[in-house]
Amino acid sequence: MKKVLKSCTFYFMLASFIIIFTHYTGNDSHGIVLFELNPVINILRYSNFADKFIKTGPNITCGSLTGYVSIYWYIIHFITFTLYGVVLDFILNSIKKYRIKA
Repeated sequence: MKKVLKSCTFYFMLASFIIIFTHYTGNDSHGIVLFELNPVINILRYSNFADKFIKTGPNITCGSLTGYVSIYWYIIHFITFTLYGVVLDFILNSIKKYRIKA
């Protein structure tokens, strides 16, 4: 349990749930935190891939300005934040191993 609480992946996943919840409840009605602060989603948002696949997914009602959002945006946000945490954990563990050897 202590190892899980020390990992960046856990905190990035928790942050993703909080960001998704704030967007869903309407506290981020413009989607600034959900879309603009995540570089992968920000790039995907204006691509043809988003128009053809992501935006056509099942819509759920939320507190955004449009009143609905595709569930795929939330899934992609959670996956990307999990990957950010995994990469950061890998970097930190590599630095720790290098310090021990040196």
